[in-house]
Amino acid sequence: MSTLFDLTGQVALVTGASRGFGRSIAGALAGAGSDLVLTSRTLKDVEAVAAELASTGRKILPLQANVTQVEEVEEAVRRAVATLGRIDVLINNAGVITFEPFEE
Repeated sequence: MSTLFDLTGQVALVTGASRGFGRSIAGALAGAGSDLVLTSRTLKDVEAVAAELASTGRKILPLQANVTQVEEVEEAVRRAVATLGRIDVLINNAGVITFEPFEE
């Protein structure tokens, strides 16, 4: 994949990276050469993804961040920049589901 889409030297932040599309996107970005900041509501889950991707040789920073909490997102961005220097690519993958009456 890296011959088609080269992200060597770039830093990508992926929200909702612990499963599904986010997990797959993280793998594709690592395969394309990107260092990663992976976020999830559950640190243990996103750490497992980071461990799986460790063999790519990319720098990977797993962080707990619930995208519905502004403070957590801001802290994740601060830590990402402090650790990896910048964010070049942002994948807003995390979904938020609310259950309310249709009329509301």
